[in-house]
Amino acid sequence: MTSQRPQHARPRRRRIILPEWATYLLLALFVIAIVAVAYLTFNGVKRLVAGAPWGGGEGIGPELNQEDVQAQAGGQGEESAIWSEGRVTILLLGIDERQLESGPWRTDTMILLTVDPDTRTAGMLSIPRDLWVEIPGYGVYDRINTAHFRGDADRYPGGGGPALAMQTVQYNLGVPVNYYVSVNFYAFVKIIDHIGCIPITVPETIDDPTFPAPEGYGYAPFYLEAGDYCLGGETLLQYARTRATFGGDFDRAARQQQVIRAIRDHVLSTGQLPTLIAQAPEIYAEVQQGISTNLSLQQMIQLAWLAAEIPDENICSAVINGQYVNPATLADGSQVLVPDWVKVRQLVLDVYNGTGVCDPDVRAQQEDLAAGVASERAAVRIVNGTQQEGLATETANRLEALGINVIDVGNADRFDYEQTIIYDYTGKTSTARYIAQALGVPETAIIAAESPSGLYDIEVILGADYRP
Repeated sequence: MTSQRPQHARPRRRRIILPEWATYLLLALFVIAIVAVAYLTFNGVKRLVAGAPWGGGEGIGPELNQEDVQAQAGGQGEESAIWSEGRVTILLLGIDERQLESGPWRTDTMILLTVDPDTRTAGMLSIPRDLWVEIPGYGVYDRINTAHFRGDADRYPGGGGPALAMQTVQYNLGVPVNYYVSVNFYAFVKIIDHIGCIPITVPETIDDPTFPAPEGYGYAPFYLEAGDYCLGGETLLQYARTRATFGGDFDRAARQQQVIRAIRDHVLSTGQLPTLIAQAPEIYAEVQQGISTNLSLQQMIQLAWLAAEIPDENICSAVINGQYVNPATLADGSQVLVPDWVKVRQLVLDVYNGTGVCDPDVRAQQEDLAAGVASERAAVRIVNGTQQEGLATETANRLEALGINVIDVGNADRFDYEQTIIYDYTGKTSTARYIAQALGVPETAIIAAESPSGLYDIEVILGADYRP
């Protein structure tokens, strides 16, 4: 029997703090579009207010008369109208622009937004910045967040960084990407305070003693108990940025989507468009300098009206999380996320078609299971019962990325296990089921047993049937 090295040592993950604006891309697009509609449609002007240019992005014109607004909002006529294109897909980019640096910059946030005007459906897919992909035209693999950097540095044809970022997403995910919106700074707190506090349900208590301070390199501890709130701009900002929850980075991506949807629902349910009319020039003046897009103003107006017409149940949001990737360590010690392309592309189809994880019943079951895992906080041990060296460490990294509390890895008593076994020692059934789903093994692999040591709630013995 071939011996294997103990697998207790695992590489430490670096904690990377993203800039504030990076979490608010889709919100920026929605708020700007809503303000554009409110200002142009309800105020009845024939020309935009002097001194409040709508520029800042390619293709955004300086003026639009009332007849144009009404025609565009109703989806009539124009060749540039979004309505004539069928499904529309927009890549939302957060650019890692730093003060005292001249660029080019990487992207810290990527969200793919798709809207189908015919079926009145929409989807949001968050793409992790460390996803390991092929950069088309370069013949290399790299993190997906480097595409924008390369495109700007090399003056990529058709639009530099955004163009290459769009092409990279399209090439790897297999869906056309029509438009982009990039943001390098966004006055999130002020805009939320314009709208008013946002109703939010916090599913689990957040205790983040190392939440970054607004200035400098210190900390500003953030604590928020589980419950229902109406959050103002500053607290909502902290809620969207913190990583100190069960699922870490993947939780944060889902929380960003929750915030986006909550703002949309609040603006529409409270009928705030008339209220935003008077504030439109002021609000837009705060955000327009930091936004670039190839959407025209007419298209943004149409998108805003369409967003108002799509029922909440027709909006599918998903994250390429630990269920769809495998952590890997590069030669220099840095970590990346290698996608399982079969699963990722199925997820893309689900988001586009409202199937699979986007089915309301399936999503409800998954949310219930995830809530059970969060409350159980099970201590998990992973051991390798196969000849594949490093399998326990690799699996532990994958489960940790999903928020599972793996406290130990090692080797099993032998290396010829044919079937994976999940021992549930303390009745933490939600966690056991969650692990079975994540590993792609049947729930019949779960066995209730008494712990031989009392140190773990769940012990997973990886067998030959497990295919990472």
